Amino acid sequence: MASELSAIEWVIGRSRIIDVIVGIANAMDAKNWQKLRSYLAGEINIDYSDFRGEPPQQITAEAYVQQRIEGLTDLKTLHISTNHEVTISQDYAQCRSAYRIYRFDAARELGQDRLDTAGNYEHQLIQVKGEWRVTAIKQTVVMLSGDRQVHGGLRNS
Repeated sequence: MASELSAIEWVIGRSRIIDVIVGIANAMDAKNWQKLRSYLAGEINIDYSDFRGEPPQQITAEAYVQQRIEGLTDLKTLHISTNHEVTISQDYAQCRSAYRIYRFDAARELGQDRLDTAGNYEHQLIQVKGEWRVTAIKQTVVMLSGDRQVHGGLRNS
């Protein structure tokens, strides 16, 4: 707990930060792209090198949302987010969490219709006008099973 925050302020801040992280997961599952965008700062540093094999980069929030739209089109997903470790320092925060993502494509043949991953996320956030916004996302993959071609962002990779 940061010394400049009272215990109550820290609990409230932690809760709001976890709401953002879980909200991102739920927005992706619901394909609510406007809601997803609302959780993001204008630009985001992303590192999906463990999953996508591409180098870390800085992109706009709009480009990030567009990547999710393209990667998850026609998929049913279930993002689970847990084990949140939150650090808050004034208007800056970090959240380390565990995740499990199930991806299902009903149009694909049985046995080639799933791609599931599990691992850790590291999110960095800033507080803007009392609201927490994500400025960086790093995904570490611990487990990957299924057909990589299920995910639109990995097809033909």
